[in-house]
Amino acid sequence: MPDSIGQMMPFRWHDDEAGNYGEGISRPRHGKKTREFKLIVYPQGAQPMTWITRAESKRDAIKYAQNRWPNAEVEAA
Repeated sequence: MPDSIGQMMPFRWHDDEAGNYGEGISRPRHGKKTREFKLIVYPQGAQPMTWITRAESKRDAIKYAQNRWPNAEVEAA
């Protein structure tokens, strides 16, 4: 459906279980000093998974995982 300018607008909806993505939210900002962290993510209703990511600190790595999987438990491996 075109907007008032005539451009196509993407179809959007709100999903409470959808993750929040972006620089500084689910991954480090470009150019930040990072190191690798290994986390275990326990999503609701699914098998635990190991997620290896780069982050500034362990706290940031856990924050990034919680933003990607909002209803999951996360712990450092």
